[in-house]
Amino acid sequence: MELAVLAKAIIVGFGVLGPALGLGMIFSKALEGVSRNPEAMGKYIWLVFVGAGMVELFGLAAVGLFFMM
Repeated sequence: MELAVLAKAIIVGFGVLGPALGLGMIFSKALEGVSRNPEAMGKYIWLVFVGAGMVELFGLAAVGLFFMM
C-alpha cells in the first residue's frame, strides 16, 4: 500500500513539473519574440495559447492518471 502512494506522488510530481517548465519556456520565448518584433504579435499569439493548452493537457492527464490508480 505504501508503494502505491509513492507511485502516485511520483506520477503527479513529474506530471505537473513537466508542463510547468514547458509553459515557462513557451511564454518566455513568446515574450522574447514580441520584444524583438512587436508588430508580429497578432500573427502568432494564438499559436502561443494553443501550444500552452496542449502542454497543459499533459498535466491534466497526469492528474487523471493519479485518480485512476
